Amino acid sequence: MARDRGEMRVAELVDLGRIEVRTAPIPRPGPDEARLRVRAVGLCGTDIKAFRRGHPYFRPPCVLGHEVVGVVDAVGDDVRGLVVGERVVCAPYVECGGCSICLRGVGELCQHKAFVAGALQEYLIVPHDVIARGTFKVPDGMSDAVATLAEPLACAMNGIERACVRSGDRILVVGGGPMGALLALVARTLTPRVLISEVSLARTEHLRRLGLAVVDPIEMPLGEALTAAFGAPEADRVLIAVGDRSVAEGAIGWTASGGTALLFGGLPKGERLALDAFAIHYREVTVAGSFGFQVRHFRDAVAWMGQHPGALDGVVTASVPFADAAGAFARAAEPDALKTVIRFDEDQ
Repeated sequence: MARDRGEMRVAELVDLGRIEVRTAPIPRPGPDEARLRVRAVGLCGTDIKAFRRGHPYFRPPCVLGHEVVGVVDAVGDDVRGLVVGERVVCAPYVECGGCSICLRGVGELCQHKAFVAGALQEYLIVPHDVIARGTFKVPDGMSDAVATLAEPLACAMNGIERACVRSGDRILVVGGGPMGALLALVARTLTPRVLISEVSLARTEHLRRLGLAVVDPIEMPLGEALTAAFGAPEADRVLIAVGDRSVAEGAIGWTASGGTALLFGGLPKGERLALDAFAIHYREVTVAGSFGFQVRHFRDAVAWMGQHPGALDGVVTASVPFADAAGAFARAAEPDALKTVIRFDEDQ
């Protein structure tokens, strides 16, 4: 694609199931903004949903992508703390920190967030609030692909916190996709007793290469697998990383008395669950949910990656050049994949 020196390429969702690469002027940062030269972008379930079926927050035409790593390319005159040439990750949003929701400690639900625009473009503007509180230097030696995992890892950390995972807990992760893998990896740093339920053989192989224990509930009934792993057919925390109503309803049956079943995977708006009232009342099983992250989770995720070098190296299972952005979405939707990353290094 021929382009002027002042132009960049943008991968735009122009219609459901259709990504087109177009050119646009390279944006100039304002006085309190910074510009990144994008190096890699991870694709998440929200991106795939918007691409395939649509999403209320991302309607075509729009630019997707929010799991981004890049190099600081330019900074405004009023920006402090960022150095041109530094490789950084930035949170796709930051909560305001001052509203009633934030003050209640659930900033992930803040209605006054500052956002970064879609990242599937060669240059990206980062607003002041995200520079100040949500931009972090990538640890030395970390690959671009792994660095894109900072945002989903932050979401996993929020889920682990909401489920109240503690040292020594028995953890069952239902669903071994990319988020299930991250939940299990974080949980494993708190307790060695972690088991993933996953039916895909290809995903199981990826998970086992990460050193995680996996069971196929079709081959071995989950109660038997839990008993073999934990000595009882139950787990203290059941982390549901699939968006399936029947799975979510059944999770309480695997949750120990006094334990927590966490709805991490999203269900469609308006979906209703039939829950075991006896378990909730007489066994004091808690049903919780988690959504997104707070800035502190994002900061902790970057620190965690630096403290556990190599721990996430097998989570990215496909790396696709930006020139084939449309193909990357198709690859990410395949059931055997974990994480798909779009890289820009060969296209700059």
